[in-house]
Amino acid sequence: MVRALSAAALLVGSLAVVTGCDDPEAGVNDPGTPVNNCIDADGDGYGENCDLGLDCDDNDPLRALSCEAAGQDAGPVITPPDHCEPGARLPGCPCAGTEEPVDCYDGPAETMGEGICHAGSRYCIETTEGSATYIWSRCEEQQLPRATERCNGLDDNCDGRVDEGVLSSCGNCNPHCYNTGQGPSSGEAFDEPNDDNGSGVGLDEDGNLVLNRNEVRFEYLWVANSSEGTISKVDTRELREAARFDSVGPNDDNLTPGSRNYPSRTGIDLNGDMFVANRAFGSQPSVTKIYNRDCADRNGDGRIQTSQDVNGNNVIDRNDPNEFFGQNDECYAWTKAVGRSGGTARALAIDSGDGQNPYGNVWVGMYTHREFYGVQGGDGSLIQRPGLQNPVSVGHSPYGAVVDSNGYVWSGTLSSCTVVGFDPRTGRAGQPVNLGCRSYGFTLDGENRMWVGALSEGAARYNPYRDRNGNPIQDPLAGGGEQRSAACGAGRCNLRGGGADAEGRIWFANLDAVIGYRVDNMQFIGNFVFGGSSATGAGVDFNGYVWGVSSSGFTGRIDPNNPNDVRRVTVGSGPYTYSDFTGFGLRNFTAPRGGYKMIVEGCEKLDTDWMTLDAEATLPPQTRIEFRAKVAESRDELADPGLRAFGPWTVSADGVNELPADLAELPGGRFMELELFLVSTDREATPVLRGVDVRFQCQIEE
Repeated sequence: MVRALSAAALLVGSLAVVTGCDDPEAGVNDPGTPVNNCIDADGDGYGENCDLGLDCDDNDPLRALSCEAAGQDAGPVITPPDHCEPGARLPGCPCAGTEEPVDCYDGPAETMGEGICHAGSRYCIETTEGSATYIWSRCEEQQLPRATERCNGLDDNCDGRVDEGVLSSCGNCNPHCYNTGQGPSSGEAFDEPNDDNGSGVGLDEDGNLVLNRNEVRFEYLWVANSSEGTISKVDTRELREAARFDSVGPNDDNLTPGSRNYPSRTGIDLNGDMFVANRAFGSQPSVTKIYNRDCADRNGDGRIQTSQDVNGNNVIDRNDPNEFFGQNDECYAWTKAVGRSGGTARALAIDSGDGQNPYGNVWVGMYTHREFYGVQGGDGSLIQRPGLQNPVSVGHSPYGAVVDSNGYVWSGTLSSCTVVGFDPRTGRAGQPVNLGCRSYGFTLDGENRMWVGALSEGAARYNPYRDRNGNPIQDPLAGGGEQRSAACGAGRCNLRGGGADAEGRIWFANLDAVIGYRVDNMQFIGNFVFGGSSATGAGVDFNGYVWGVSSSGFTGRIDPNNPNDVRRVTVGSGPYTYSDFTGFGLRNFTAPRGGYKMIVEGCEKLDTDWMTLDAEATLPPQTRIEFRAKVAESRDELADPGLRAFGPWTVSADGVNELPADLAELPGGRFMELELFLVSTDREATPVLRGVDVRFQCQIEE
């Protein structure tokens, strides 16, 4: 192959076509002109900071890699003809003009074929200089290693690695992209959980985030005021009524608020939202969900209109439109008619949820019609599952209900002291088990044992997982479980609703007091008076205090370690609640759960594009982790209860994995509050969160 060009021009030009100091396709560098910090005085593509490497003689474009006598390893140096051995195919050596191009490569042998590096061709070219008519050219069209790695998704220096040392903190080539997070796997420790940023979580010895039931915090209990058809939200730390709502909110079922709804059982889901069953004797029963904090700005005025204690007297005035908003309150989620007219919704329990409703579903027991309806916690529609007939028929009239840690729904009844369980996944129900007492209240302890407040007879206990000899029972719905009872222990007894604490004790409402027993041996602890008359329910808050609901118009708080320390909080007219009205049972016994918050700061002076959320975790069976995010321009704005929460994004042991999550829908505020929940339906297991990573980029003005 013959090319008729000046040898010097072609030889120098052939190098520049392969690569220059700036761009492989930029052409020949002008001698002495720095390009991208490449100092190339003779224009041959070699020099200080040049991609092709150093030049041994930067004043001679025909010498670069070696300035010694030409040889097999001389590199791209033009060999004087009188130094060429016969048949040598080195640059500048003579050729006949008929030879085909030969393969060549001037870089280190180990870089050949790595990354961008590849061989080129050497041509027999016609020359007008010197004694030879034809000479071999330099190696053309080869790609040699660049002196420095560029961030472009390629292996520029041909060492087998791509973009090493030049990636952004996001792991890409965007110089304005950042990756930040917390946790050992992210290189920055989780902040120590405290009352402000965590509840029910702690750090293990390696600094990972895990469940810790001793650190659970939740501030509210919810009491149904049956006589006036309202719900009181009580702040258990500040000892005040924080809000009040109609028990029936806006709806599409022609249901109206008022005392004839006779609300009673309340339950708190894993997000802190409240559900109430409206008994509505002789008419249409219903269920209402009220948000604890995720209220929506329905009228678009930029603020959340919801009940609050404006004048600071610790009680809500229903006649003050600034304190009680009625049907205009923006914390209503929904109200739905449930069941048939006359069914009497007297039992309510919340389960640990599913992928569609991660904060729990609601099971509502109809006393008159002897059946349970499964209601989705998210939108109030009936649960639909393969093989599940909803409603589920049970063999007695449900009066109270719980869900155990294995997911079974259990109910007690009024007076006849029967207990019935069913599997909400299939609808299979067991036969009623008679405990031989007069029954009223119904609750659960941490060992999945059912407890009955047996009025004047004391308390009864049933363990569906162990027989009377302590042997395990494979099918808890089959009956035959251990039955035990305990006498009242106090002078006067009328045990009704109850709840267990985390210290191995269980408490029941008893006339004007709460009465306690040890859960292991049913030993009587004491009867602690808080006043009033006809207490209907007892529950435990997340600080370990016991609360009694008195029909006299208040709730009373008792410190079990100091029975003389009694506090009262005024609520509405005719309070009547016995159920898991604090959410303590669900979060500690049905589905152990803890929460944690972290603040991620984005771009200070530019708008923030939130990109992805990812995490590294270990998930034993029956555990999951959920993530939610809020964004605002300042830290203070993150505390706005009306700020939209995005998510949840879930990763679970059963295969659900929504990470890494795309955060493109988030607004461009500077600060993100990332709230995560560790959930386990196995009381002995905890998810282990080793790290959280958030990726964002700053918008650059063009």
